[in-house]
Amino acid sequence: MINNSQAMGINIRRHFFIPLYWKYINSSRVLSYFQELKALQWLSPEENRHLQAKKLCSLLSHASRHIPYYRELIKEHHLTFSEDTIFEDIKRFPLLSKEIIRNHFDVLYRLQGHSPYRNTSGGSTGEPVLFYQDKEYLAWANANKRLFNLWAGRNIGEPMVKLWGSLSDILGQGQGLKGYLRQQVSGITTLGSSRMTDQQMVAHVKRINRIKPRLILAYTNSMEELARFIREHHLFVYAPPAVMTAAGVLYPEIKKTIEEVFRTKVFNRYGSREVSDMACTCEKDEGLHLVPSLHYLEILDDHDKPVPPGTPGNIVVTLLTNYTMPLIRYKIGDRGILSDKTCSCGRGWPLLEKVEGRINSCFRNNFGDFINAGSFYPLFYFQDNIKQFQVVQEKSDFFKVSLVLKEKNKFKEMKNDLKEINWKINRIMNHKTVVKYNVIDEIKSTPSGKYQYSYSRIITK
Repeated sequence: MINNSQAMGINIRRHFFIPLYWKYINSSRVLSYFQELKALQWLSPEENRHLQAKKLCSLLSHASRHIPYYRELIKEHHLTFSEDTIFEDIKRFPLLSKEIIRNHFDVLYRLQGHSPYRNTSGGSTGEPVLFYQDKEYLAWANANKRLFNLWAGRNIGEPMVKLWGSLSDILGQGQGLKGYLRQQVSGITTLGSSRMTDQQMVAHVKRINRIKPRLILAYTNSMEELARFIREHHLFVYAPPAVMTAAGVLYPEIKKTIEEVFRTKVFNRYGSREVSDMACTCEKDEGLHLVPSLHYLEILDDHDKPVPPGTPGNIVVTLLTNYTMPLIRYKIGDRGILSDKTCSCGRGWPLLEKVEGRINSCFRNNFGDFINAGSFYPLFYFQDNIKQFQVVQEKSDFFKVSLVLKEKNKFKEMKNDLKEINWKINRIMNHKTVVKYNVIDEIKSTPSGKYQYSYSRIITK
């Protein structure tokens, strides 16, 4: 429960400090865009699709006039487009890959107005990609984050805890006095999770209990690690109205663990550094809502052809708010499934059925079939002596599995369990697969602070 002093602090933040910061200090339209998105979500699917068509056509028009790469691309491929046919026209545009961005970076942007700045991708699939963003893009991205938080029950100014793994994000929010003042103004407390020791996790629990946040936003693997630690050590933790996970696949087993330990509902958010947040579950939890005024998202097969709703494929996204460096049909490196259902919440935004994870987290068997890495997750998750694990596909018929054990001397006792796991892996792969186990002290996170449960070397070749 929020006492009178806390309620007063929230009101001061919401009605004074936060508007003062965004409107006058930052000169940003975040709050007005937030109000706009709140209204747009209740428009009909047809109205939202019409708005998306206008924004998509406007972006392509800008790129054709001002971005050298797209100007030449349109000329070379004789591409035409109009608002009435834009969803068919866009299919003729070649995909934009990370390799293309690296090789043609200097002709993919135009610096003018809106305070452009450089950013990089997380680098979870290898070398990070450099790109430009601008203040207008950032305003829409921040507005969208606030809307997703609102779906989970956290309004602007209310206390929130971020359990975050990216060191660059944490440092970017300021340390010392600057970080403290930012926390007081926003109501957001950031707790590092790139490498959590037992002592640090105990400290995090104490901070959460003291702050009593309306929402905990966390890296999926960090929240799962903290939840398992709390359960194993029988700690008391405050139950926030909601937890929201990001930066990783929310497997059913992880969701169940977090909901049981924190005694709350878990929301699932999907996004990336290149295009910010693309989708999020609402209170009905019937899929992840896409935001058609911010992104145009496609699901394509390995031949870059559209797949029907309900079919897994590669996620391709067009960012509609960054005119400094337009990302048009950007192959982001994830796999997902579109839904043709409408959510019972009444919002007129389409649904992403699920995100399956990074392309290099999906395995391929001897027959060329994609195997969802989520198939392997439950095999190791419920083993009592396994603290962390990582499954790496070296060849189509050869896996290396790294294990961090709670008690190393009990590895021999796991012989029968591992034999059964091997049998199940063979069933999943539909052919004989050799599995080699290595017991190690630590599985390190990626440069972005994420932890990969699975990785295929043959997919990335």
